[in-house]
Amino acid sequence: MQTKTLTSSIPLPLAEKLDAMIGQLHLPYDQIVTEAITAWIDREEERRLAALRALASTNSMAVEGHRVIDWADSLSADGH
Repeated sequence: MQTKTLTSSIPLPLAEKLDAMIGQLHLPYDQIVTEAITAWIDREEERRLAALRALASTNSMAVEGHRVIDWADSLSADGH
């Protein structure tokens, strides 16, 4: 797999915690950063899907509302 090198500045307390965890777990920085970014992307994609589902639901309710209005109008047109 091809890779890309990223550079980022993080707060010193976070960097110190990261260094301590990596020292305890004997994991490479690349693995930790890849897992963290993957988890963040997954979470953001889920949020986006939830927002799209909510929008679709709202649009569906709006269509249903128009159907009710059309039905009510059809009753008036029949003289009822």
